[in-house]
Amino acid sequence: MNTTIKRSARVALVAALVAGAIALTGCVANPAQAEKSSNPDVWGYVASADKAQLDISEAQLDAQELVVKRVQVPDDAWVVVHIDDGGKPGMRVGLKHVDRGESTNVKVKLKDVTSPKVIVAIHADRGTDKKFDFDMMNKEMSPDRPFFVNEKELAKVVTVREFGVKANAGEAAITVSPQPGAKESIVIGQAITPTDAWVVVHLDVDGAPGARVGLLHIPAGTNENFEVKLDPVPLTDKLLVAVHPDRGQAGLFEFDMMDKLNSPDQPFFVNGEEVATAVPVK
Repeated sequence: MNTTIKRSARVALVAALVAGAIALTGCVANPAQAEKSSNPDVWGYVASADKAQLDISEAQLDAQELVVKRVQVPDDAWVVVHIDDGGKPGMRVGLKHVDRGESTNVKVKLKDVTSPKVIVAIHADRGTDKKFDFDMMNKEMSPDRPFFVNEKELAKVVTVREFGVKANAGEAAITVSPQPGAKESIVIGQAITPTDAWVVVHLDVDGAPGARVGLLHIPAGTNENFEVKLDPVPLTDKLLVAVHPDRGQAGLFEFDMMDKLNSPDQPFFVNGEEVATAVPVK
């Protein structure tokens, strides 16, 4: 009887050890499984909120060196800074390697910033050690993809440059009514500017200004019911109309969409909002 009990105990012990080995094997595999998501928008490495964190001041005006207060990462990683290109990451303007765990007061040098805001993201260092292996044109196959927490990329937007010319309420404004069928020109109901200025018309690309299709110089003050001729090109359903002061060489429109921060004729802003309006033309 005792022999049977001992034999059963040994069997149970072996079974327990086998089960434990299987469990340990599963634990090794789980992290890799946890880094995947069924959500097609999650193309980086999935991490829990306690393992991947980013704390950064969201306004660092005129910074030549961005300061990240704190970053927590489950592996060696990268702090990556891109210009903000209409809410999407554009050219990379900063890069800093950080070790696994917690890092504080991480300083990232900025170079060639051409947008008022930058996007700061945290990428894993999974390729060649301390070499940033990430290709924007092949991002889903790049080893050093960003971390995602709660199905959102671990990233924040930081304002680093002031953009636009501030004006008080009532000093700068634009009013344009819908003009379905307009092709050769649009009529501006009213434009108010404190200085000589430009009325600028752009194609609408998903709510952002695309190619410029109209431009007219106007004197300071209130201008009403005037036409802006349009270029003979296919128009989008809506056009975006903005008002820019003439601050550079008088009578010469000096605004480069690819280098907005260094352009003299930046648009007017009132209460933090650009003096611009969308005009339906179709």
